[in-house]
Amino acid sequence: MGLGQFGGGLGAVQYLLSQGADVTVTDLRPAEALQDSLARIDGSQLRRLILGEHQEQDFLDADLIVVNPAVHQAENPFLKLARERGIGLTSEMNLFWERCRGRKILVTGSVGKSTTATLIHQFLQAGNRTCRLGGNLGVSLLPEVDRIHEEDFVVLELSSFQLADLDRLHPAPEIAVVTNFYPNHLDWHGNLDHYRDAKQTAIAWQNANQMAVLNGDDPDSSLWPTDARVIWFGREIWRDRPGIHFTADEITVRSPIGGWKIHEIDLAPSLRHEHGFSNVAAALAVAVIGLEIPVPCLADVLKNYVPLPHRLEQVAEVQGRIFINDSKATTPESTLAALKSVSGPIILIVGGKDKGSDLSRMAAAIAQRAKIVLCLGDTASELIKKISAEQSNTLQNVIPSRNLNEAVQAAWQMSQPGDVLLFSPGCASHAEFANYERRGERFVECVKQIDA
Repeated sequence: MGLGQFGGGLGAVQYLLSQGADVTVTDLRPAEALQDSLARIDGSQLRRLILGEHQEQDFLDADLIVVNPAVHQAENPFLKLARERGIGLTSEMNLFWERCRGRKILVTGSVGKSTTATLIHQFLQAGNRTCRLGGNLGVSLLPEVDRIHEEDFVVLELSSFQLADLDRLHPAPEIAVVTNFYPNHLDWHGNLDHYRDAKQTAIAWQNANQMAVLNGDDPDSSLWPTDARVIWFGREIWRDRPGIHFTADEITVRSPIGGWKIHEIDLAPSLRHEHGFSNVAAALAVAVIGLEIPVPCLADVLKNYVPLPHRLEQVAEVQGRIFINDSKATTPESTLAALKSVSGPIILIVGGKDKGSDLSRMAAAIAQRAKIVLCLGDTASELIKKISAEQSNTLQNVIPSRNLNEAVQAAWQMSQPGDVLLFSPGCASHAEFANYERRGERFVECVKQIDA
């Protein structure tokens, strides 16, 4: 139920077909919205392919329903009907978790989990560990689960949607990382407590032989209960225990296998900011303290790390203006981090779908940091009101835009050499785009269309 576009539904279909299952795929979206996923499935192998709607009989005829994590199981009428008939529900991640023999490293958090998971994966590779990376990054490991051995590591970046369903399996990863916790996805979860409960699944079922890597600077997640051995990272110094600590210009590693200092110059440019330091510190806690890989083995990764697409990605420099694609910033906290990370005068394109997040802190920071703001989507009116209400010596103009192309063209016309044109929405994708990836790709297309 829900083929989707980020690999999970596709991975489940591929795996189930390989196991000889009789598979029906049903998705509310039409074929044109699912072209990439459909192109990787042999439709002749499916029992049925239903697009643009769900049909009740498909759910009544099933022995097992694999549900896309974005579907709210408690509220969906088709799934309610299936539960009443005693038909089992699961997810792509649950199928993988139950079958995976490898050593699991789970990474979650409201901001920074993709970068942290990617760094951990690269650190383990640099330390000559056999390792796979998957989960919410858009890569399903389910089709290759039978090839993962007990000594192999699996780094999984998991969303709150995935964790909410995984909780019923009482997952206990060897190492769990929580980067931070901020309100998010409240439109889906309903309230902050439900969102928090889902995220806490990462560490709630661990035991004393396992490790939880927690952010000591985070006032919420640092208090979450766990039976695991806790390793801290953050700005605060813990003098009596191993941990990863950072200041404005260096990271200090204190571990049983040695101590090291990593200076800002030792890091790739994309990591030289507070948010980057925090992600590096969390990943170092796993690699150095958890798995005893010496820091010198990780030097090349730290120096040469390339940011993931759509995450503070510099996509062009045109006549002295730098264009940065941060489409993955789907929360206000992500945009706050971007504003701190970028140097120079900022022209910001912001806004999107309303997920129920409080935009006040982001609006205040925008007013202090950006000189021109172009607002998009469902949140445009609220953002214009909140940003304009702030006292600022920096802000020159806050205006609405009908679409992304109009915003990029307006930003270009109002820019000067030395400006940074930053696309950091701080909200999920609205109706103009299927997801943040398509949104980011469209931003790049718009930049290429600039008549310089």
